[in-house]
Amino acid sequence: MPSPNPPRPSRRTWAAAFTTVLVLALNQGWPAADVIKLATGVLVLIALVVGVGSNSE
Repeated sequence: MPSPNPPRPSRRTWAAAFTTVLVLALNQGWPAADVIKLATGVLVLIALVVGVGSNSE
């Protein structure tokens, strides 16, 4: 009997986590350029994970 697929985090969870990380970085006094680089990197990572996940179904 195959095991059921584990539950996936919702897109709302991704957005909340992403926003939280950016707000924390800004509150810690990170320069805006570094926050932009962080945001870009995280968005690319999320896009890759979502893309790979949708291709495997």
